[in-house]
Amino acid sequence: MKKMVSTLLAVAMGLTILVPPTGTAAETGKDFRSLRVLDVFKDKPSAGFVASEKGQLEVANNLIPFDQSQKFMGLPSLRVNVTKPVDGSWWMGFIAFRGWCTLDLTQYVPNGYLEFNVKGKDGGENLLIGGRDKFERAPTGPENLESTKNITDYVTITKEWQHVKIPLKDIMDVTQGFNPVMTQGFVVKSANGNAFTVWLNDMELTSPDREKGFPAIKVNQVGYLPNTEKYALVSGFADEMKADNGTAFEVRKTEDKSIIYKGQLALVKKFDTNSGEKVLKADFSDLKTPGDYYIKVPGVDSSVRFKIGDTIFKPLLTDASRYFYYQRQGIELKAPYCIDYPREDKSPQDKNLPFASNPSRTKDVSGGWYDAGDRGKYVINTAGSLSDMLWAYEMYPEVFKDNQFNIPESGNGIPDILDEAKWGLSWILKMQDTESGGFYARAQGMTGDDFTDPNRFIKDKDEQGHTNIKTTDDTAEAAAILAHAYVVYKDIDKQFADQCLAAAKSAWTFLEKNPNNIMTELKIYGGYNVKDDSSDRLWASAALFRATGEAQYNSYFKKNYAKFEDKYTDAKAYTDSWGRHWFAPFFCYLKAEGKDAAVEQWFKQHFAIWIGNTMNRYKQNPWENTLKDGDYFWGCNGDILGITQTAVIGSKLLGTYTDDIGKMARAGLNWDLGINPLRRSFVSGYGEDSLKLTFSDLYLHDGRVGIPKGYLAGGPNADQGKEISLFPAKCHSDSSGDWTTNENCLNWNAALVFATTFINSHDGNDQ
Repeated sequence: MKKMVSTLLAVAMGLTILVPPTGTAAETGKDFRSLRVLDVFKDKPSAGFVASEKGQLEVANNLIPFDQSQKFMGLPSLRVNVTKPVDGSWWMGFIAFRGWCTLDLTQYVPNGYLEFNVKGKDGGENLLIGGRDKFERAPTGPENLESTKNITDYVTITKEWQHVKIPLKDIMDVTQGFNPVMTQGFVVKSANGNAFTVWLNDMELTSPDREKGFPAIKVNQVGYLPNTEKYALVSGFADEMKADNGTAFEVRKTEDKSIIYKGQLALVKKFDTNSGEKVLKADFSDLKTPGDYYIKVPGVDSSVRFKIGDTIFKPLLTDASRYFYYQRQGIELKAPYCIDYPREDKSPQDKNLPFASNPSRTKDVSGGWYDAGDRGKYVINTAGSLSDMLWAYEMYPEVFKDNQFNIPESGNGIPDILDEAKWGLSWILKMQDTESGGFYARAQGMTGDDFTDPNRFIKDKDEQGHTNIKTTDDTAEAAAILAHAYVVYKDIDKQFADQCLAAAKSAWTFLEKNPNNIMTELKIYGGYNVKDDSSDRLWASAALFRATGEAQYNSYFKKNYAKFEDKYTDAKAYTDSWGRHWFAPFFCYLKAEGKDAAVEQWFKQHFAIWIGNTMNRYKQNPWENTLKDGDYFWGCNGDILGITQTAVIGSKLLGTYTDDIGKMARAGLNWDLGINPLRRSFVSGYGEDSLKLTFSDLYLHDGRVGIPKGYLAGGPNADQGKEISLFPAKCHSDSSGDWTTNENCLNWNAALVFATTFINSHDGNDQ
């Protein structure tokens, strides 16, 4: 779902917001914590639907129509037009939030209102109005629950415009089971069988309240290694936060509450715009004794529990890696490998999947991993995720072993991480057109619905009618990861390794014959569609040079590597992502025999600039992550780990690794495991306040509570999730209906695999 955001936002109107004041209350003259006014609809068609038993409700494009002829305060109105009386029949119009994403309205419900203007054609009209949630009430219960009231309880409709304020607690009745955390939108429904016309205008949500904070003491909810830096951040809104610079803190044993360590808080930042809070730090690095602990600060609630120990992160590595097993397609998940969330193969048709351009042609593309919350399978993101897994193994092979992850291949004498990676690699091989060497981009739902649509296909055409398309970027990434796989597997499974290398070389031939970028989507920049394949061609050349030592690949690399200079020197530069690989090419090249010393020196100089800028962001960020100030975006939790991964791999290969780089890498994991403004561990099953849900078709309708352990959420999203909070670093909702902040994805969990590999290695446990 994450790669479809551009399309969704273009075609569906989500909830909009009034722009909040910036800075502090003193700077603006306003309370910077006042809850925003949230617009349900103003002047554009709303996402949603209309349904009626006898066709009596007027419809426009499956929505309640806007009426430009009936304006109030300059805005058009929704026309609820019941065209004929039908006794005993039903009709309903639904107005969705955020292009169907759910929205957490917990803070709005107690004292907030649904406000709008209303008038009737004749006066005296009647209808029901209320909220609608979307929640898996496992194992039984409705997915959607509506809580409605008669509009006449609040206003007598006349032929003149009137303003209405309906208390949200009336139409989001939590005592009846309504879940405001996962509000999906509002409904208008039939109150009787009468025909009528009513106009609704400028609907919005308001509240007199202020945004609430989260528990003050933020710790890594898994814990800390004995020999590394240990800290908690203590934060809160300044007018409520009693702790300050110099306030005492205590680390106490969980078992008997005895004090094991004392220290003083140090001020980190008086006002952090990302959280709206004052931030203090409790450093207890000198505490090395293994045990179970919590932190106590006068005047605030105690922290959640955490551990200190040498092996506390081993289960997390297992579950972060088992994520890929849970995302497998082409297999039944069952005991003894899967006991908690077993399932049948969701897409058995992938064994004989038709091509989009010619349904009479089919191909076996079974296997691989579902990419995220949807059932799409994509070469490009599978390849990037595999790169993280293979580098984790190459950098720290001592961390991995056979029988480690309890997967079907366990016990075959090969480390389980390589067995899981082979599952993804084998699927990529199936996506190759053996005649040309090019790769098809993806397998997905026929209508773009990757969730319930059984009519799946192999994407091989574009909007202009071009067919049998093999995309150059997918081909380049496939060539790169298959060449990398050859190096890793050649002494473990030579037959498979040789197959990978042959496919990679054939893919390179295709790239040489097709020097221009080829895509399957020309109008929409989404669906992992890449407009510039040059960085991934570079990656392919480097990986093939490492695998073969052949001069043609070295020549291509040396001719093109300097074109990406700004990707290392720009102070805002992050790291690789899908379709954009600037570091992976050099990592492969640095491992190649016969590498050019001048190339290595060039990269060493430019990597030093990049790592310097990255370290500056880390040291200046009060939360000790590597993002630019305010830059909380779709999937940032994975990027935080990905940036530190790049720092570790690059510095180790260049011989420039330092303790500070290790601290930065551990700090990235600290963020994801609870040292963030939400005091939330973004990894399911890890921490007292850890992720409970994720946006995923695999679990939404499975009749079971929750999700497996080890799933990483995308994290705060200050753009698509801006309705959730006034503050960028708090724009996250633990909801199964919010893909903008709470989806899972292969590349994010792959970064978590590397991060947990690192922290379980000798480097990770070294101060």
